[in-house]
Amino acid sequence: MASDQLTPGARLGKYKVLAHIATGGMGTVYKAADEQLGRLVALKVLDPAMAEKPNTLERFRREARHAAKLIHKNIVTLYEYGQADGLHYLALEYVEGIDLYDYIAHKGRLSPEESRRILIQAVQALDHAYKQGITHRDIKPSNFLLTRDRDRMRVKLTDLGLARKADEEEFRVTHAGSTVGTVDYLAPEQARDSAAADIRSDIYSLGCTLYHMLTGSPPFSEGGLGERILKHLQEEPPDIRQINPQVSAEMWELLRRMLAKKPEDRFQTPAELLKALKALPPQPSDSGPLRLPKTSSASKRPPSPSGKPGSSVATVFVPEAPVEKTNAAPLPQYHIEDDPFLLELSAEHLQAAARQYERAEQARANGNLDYAIELLLSCIKFNPVSIVYRQALREASREAAKLRRLGRWLASLTTLTTRARVNAAKRAGQLRKVLEQGEEVLVRHPGDVKMQMTLAEAAEELELIHLATWMLEEVRRFHPHHLPAYRALASIYERQRQYGDAIAVWEDLRKLAPHDGEAARKINDLAAADTIVRGNYSDASTKRR
Repeated sequence: MASDQLTPGARLGKYKVLAHIATGGMGTVYKAADEQLGRLVALKVLDPAMAEKPNTLERFRREARHAAKLIHKNIVTLYEYGQADGLHYLALEYVEGIDLYDYIAHKGRLSPEESRRILIQAVQALDHAYKQGITHRDIKPSNFLLTRDRDRMRVKLTDLGLARKADEEEFRVTHAGSTVGTVDYLAPEQARDSAAADIRSDIYSLGCTLYHMLTGSPPFSEGGLGERILKHLQEEPPDIRQINPQVSAEMWELLRRMLAKKPEDRFQTPAELLKALKALPPQPSDSGPLRLPKTSSASKRPPSPSGKPGSSVATVFVPEAPVEKTNAAPLPQYHIEDDPFLLELSAEHLQAAARQYERAEQARANGNLDYAIELLLSCIKFNPVSIVYRQALREASREAAKLRRLGRWLASLTTLTTRARVNAAKRAGQLRKVLEQGEEVLVRHPGDVKMQMTLAEAAEELELIHLATWMLEEVRRFHPHHLPAYRALASIYERQRQYGDAIAVWEDLRKLAPHDGEAARKINDLAAADTIVRGNYSDASTKRR
């Protein structure tokens, strides 16, 4: 039997499968019940084809060996490693929550104080592993789960598949000189040879994770695989204070030390880093760019769906390889910190939306686009911020338009009425309603540039910068000659003091409109501003050609 073919009610050893969570390159994760002990578990099942590969099976077993040694409040607990019906599996602690990568994606970026609190718990997990002689070697946001423990946020480290004890021989899983880890969080010495990785490599990866929390992306996220590895090897990270002015000089200095190119220049142990983190003065703690002003429609909290993942129905630990699109419906909870916007969306709405999203993905996989679109629209109405839901809806809508598969429900959408409602909401300043209802128009008319721009403007006015940026990039992607999208996007980047990004957008516009005077002027002005911000005052007068 394949690892992804277990259905609800099926049994594997003493475990009863309750639901499919996700499928990745190494296997599948299920929500399951240990009926003997009366507890939920995350059942990670190795694909039989992968089990035939000695390296992969060794990695799976090694994850079990290492996890068994680690009993800590900030590490996902392993209950059992077993084999039944020809399948290898791990029974792990079932964690209700959201992984850090998705949490950052939802909020855009985190405040320095929230980042510090998360990092403290992450370092505590690393410190416990270090004391057991274990280096994780794949530290990244998606390997930290955020959950709630007695009304407090709890961070849990997961995925020990790449971990290594100090006395283990590297060739047992990798060839000499190979690279193991995730490129955007990879320490320079680990990029050269994974055998060189030690706890200081984990500290570097954790520094990349902190950078991601504070800015919304890792330090070297641009370019192809080789280019990004080269940047980890050779380049200093961009000054984070130019991207997030809330970051203090003390936190930036700590982060720079974590990201030092030479291991000997970093913190040498998690305990040393933990001491430095706790010694930091109080950091700014407002919730950053994701803020919605209180509105009457938000306070009514309608009874149902929302956007990328919800609350006490949970996500657990997801496999290490990329997850299959049709099966990946993580169910996290967005109540970790008191985000002003999220206070206006009840946990019940977020949960319901996550379930709707899971059903929508299943409907898409089964070819039922009509039903999938209906479900995704309901998700957006209850969490208008979610990029994941909007992206899925637009993809499904384009697919339906291409196949001309607009069913009776879709055909009943009267876009004239919907446009009128959107325009009325815009005039009344009810921008949340604009975000909720505008996508209905795009279902019938995926190429409606005017409506796409209206949605982007509403998102920007609500300070949903991450969402507005995504919407404008979507316009540029599908309508590359629509110059207003370029101007709006460059303007957002300029206000965020992301001058390099703003310059790049203006340069793209100038390629389309070589004689555009505003583009030429902006490129020069922004180049000068960027130079001044970086402290190269003597170069500020140099004009960009």
